[in-house]
Amino acid sequence: MRRTLPFLVAAAVIAAGTAWAGEFDLEAAKSTFEKRCSKCHTLDRPLKKNKDRAGWEKTVSRMVRYASGTISEDEAAVIVEYLSRVRGPAQ
Repeated sequence: MRRTLPFLVAAAVIAAGTAWAGEFDLEAAKSTFEKRCSKCHTLDRPLKKNKDRAGWEKTVSRMVRYASGTISEDEAAVIVEYLSRVRGPAQ
């Protein structure tokens, strides 16, 4: 296990870096957002707001707690990224 842990950490960092470097699948993220967020409220609710990444992280974190384990950490990260891109701060 000691030998594989650094490899797993490095693989995770590389994968995360690739995802954030422009290979983010906006359509797949939209699907995740729609599927998970519509279980508790209409989608126009978050789509009427503009927040920076920290604001979306706070909101999504709160929603994850309300959703009682139906949104994984990975899905939450995708939702935050999606909302940050499509409903970021008003320009």
